[in-house]
Amino acid sequence: MAPTAANEIPVIDVSGLQAAGFESAAADVGRQIASACRDTGFFYIVGHGVPSEVVDGVFEANRTFHARPDEEKLPIKLNSWHRGYQPMASTKMNSSARFAPATMPNQLESFIIRDEVPESDPRFKQAPFIGPNQWPGDAVFRAQVETYHAALRDLACKLLPGFSCAVGNAVDYFEPFFNPASTTLRLVHYPPTPEQAPPDHIGIYPHTDYGFFTILAQDDVGGLEIQRIDGSWIDAPYIEGAFVMNIGDIMARWTNDVFNSSPHRVINKSASRDRYSVALFFDPNYSSMIECLDEFAETESDIRYEPIRYLDYYRERMDNNHPDRVPAY
Repeated sequence: MAPTAANEIPVIDVSGLQAAGFESAAADVGRQIASACRDTGFFYIVGHGVPSEVVDGVFEANRTFHARPDEEKLPIKLNSWHRGYQPMASTKMNSSARFAPATMPNQLESFIIRDEVPESDPRFKQAPFIGPNQWPGDAVFRAQVETYHAALRDLACKLLPGFSCAVGNAVDYFEPFFNPASTTLRLVHYPPTPEQAPPDHIGIYPHTDYGFFTILAQDDVGGLEIQRIDGSWIDAPYIEGAFVMNIGDIMARWTNDVFNSSPHRVINKSASRDRYSVALFFDPNYSSMIECLDEFAETESDIRYEPIRYLDYYRERMDNNHPDRVPAY
């Protein structure tokens, strides 16, 4: 069993970013984010301003959706715009920045939405990932999920000044890259793990996230583990009222790998309890060009990655890892 993170994963109070005059708070938050990102790449945030009832609501939605029979979930199976239901054990980590392909499917099921796109938008159904969300016929469920998505998207935007300061730039540096942001909300269910399960029976295989940053709400079952720089693993336990955050590979590319997109995994260690979590992936606009920031390379030869359009990068990773998407038309 991995040791508990204890003080290795810092807790950052982001309440100063929630109101007018956030510029001075952004500098302090940015220093703390930079420190965390140069180490594990993970941290907790408190003072985030998201009401507990909004979090409770999305967890209720998570549990009730995954309790539905397959005949109610499969009609909204993941479409080609990567929105909808991912059945249990239907995904396998084939493309990761640091790991060989997984040997077994991830032991999870999930429900995914992205930003709603009006049919009047010329990109609707004409561009990758720009299509309809798929919803079960449950107005309460939809309201709970959309309320949480809106609250977390607002929080993520308020965190951007802290990240701008973390890379040594002005508070509004990242704003143009996220105008608008690309967001994905994923409601995840991990079933109990059989006591005699093989070693590679894992909730989600070790991986790094693709994008900019992730905001995770998790329950108290536990199971999230983070890989240290030395290769060992530590637990990231539940902290009441806090979100877990981590940066992804795009932030690592922007900083020439100075900021660490840490590998992580989930192993539900309980043989009797289901584990639920809700992740918001907050990423640049698909048209954004990602290239090494000047602050993280002294010479051109120091730069590890070629510039890349975020859409091209993201589409390749998604297509490699999610060939199960069904055609939407």
